[in-house]
Amino acid sequence: MNVANFCKDGRGFTLVEVLIAAVILVAVVIPLMASFINATRWTAEAQALLTAANLAQGKLEEAKNKPYVEVQNEPADSGQPPVPFADYPGYTCRITVSEYTGNDPDIRGHLKTVTATVYYETLGGQKTVSLTMDKGDR
Repeated sequence: MNVANFCKDGRGFTLVEVLIAAVILVAVVIPLMASFINATRWTAEAQALLTAANLAQGKLEEAKNKPYVEVQNEPADSGQPPVPFADYPGYTCRITVSEYTGNDPDIRGHLKTVTATVYYETLGGQKTVSLTMDKGDR
């Protein structure tokens, strides 16, 4: 049996059929590849967000364990850049502490609001995560 008889018997594929099958395959594979690429990027961004949230929570835990009078802004001067994390390059933090300024004289001087803001970079640019807690001296 030769090649000419193989195609004439209807047991083979023509060039047009092979090209159509290839086009259909490419039309299906390209959107799937785009989905995989987007999923990878979203996973990386979610991991960075989770890391930033955990670092901010850690900073609030540190403030929670300090005596009331030692809970202060970090860095002390708000004009200074945020403090980098030694073990997490690309992540920096600023702690902002504000005293209670409400009308209740029993609370004034005994309550601080502590905000930990973590800055980090993603493919979409710089992002931030902020967590806040209140710290009392009683």
